[in-house]
Amino acid sequence: MSCSVGVLAREVNVTTVDWPPYYAATLKDNGPLASITREAFKVRGHSVSIHFVPWQRALEEAKTGRSDMVLGAYSTEERQRQYFYSHKIYEVKDWVIGLAETGINTYTSLEDLKPYTFGVTRGYAYSTEFMQATYLTREEVHSDLLNLRKLFAKRIHFVVMNTATFKGTLPLIRENNRKPYVFLAPPLSVNGIYNIFSRNVEDSPKLVEDFNAGLKVIIENGTYDAIINASGI
Repeated sequence: MSCSVGVLAREVNVTTVDWPPYYAATLKDNGPLASITREAFKVRGHSVSIHFVPWQRALEEAKTGRSDMVLGAYSTEERQRQYFYSHKIYEVKDWVIGLAETGINTYTSLEDLKPYTFGVTRGYAYSTEFMQATYLTREEVHSDLLNLRKLFAKRIHFVVMNTATFKGTLPLIRENNRKPYVFLAPPLSVNGIYNIFSRNVEDSPKLVEDFNAGLKVIIENGTYDAIINASGI
């Protein structure tokens, strides 16, 4: 792999939250999307330092310029105004997940689910249709794990989560506390994942350019696919 190193190469200060299996402090190399980000930046000579903090703090630190970038975010209109976006680094499907005993495994529209309570995670982006559905009841907590605990305790009816995050979080709950579950069809949304850069860091446009260029290189030379395939996501 060729490496174009310039005088502007530096350490990129990244904030994000634990979001297994995509990235987390406890994962090997901090997870596949962290590895992809490091490899893409390395093409242009940059190193990466990742700090795992609560999601809202990660967003705020990048927004104010205390960090350069947030690793792994969905796209929303509000965020598009607040940050610079990289090219898409991955794609996931979000699902409505409930207990099998509820007896629901499909829906035609969100209005079908009007009588039920959804668990959502503070600071996460969900589909516009879901968030603008004023007829739905949403309870907000600070983590995916807490949402799953509430689901299995029957304190809420559904959670909204992508497949890999659900399966990565499930082992954190004792087996005797779990109950049979179901993914409701169809998926709630299909979401691109991006790296988002501070608009209050002077060289952010250059960092975005360098990351995108490096991402193109590692896709073309097979590094990207090797990381994804090794991770099993």
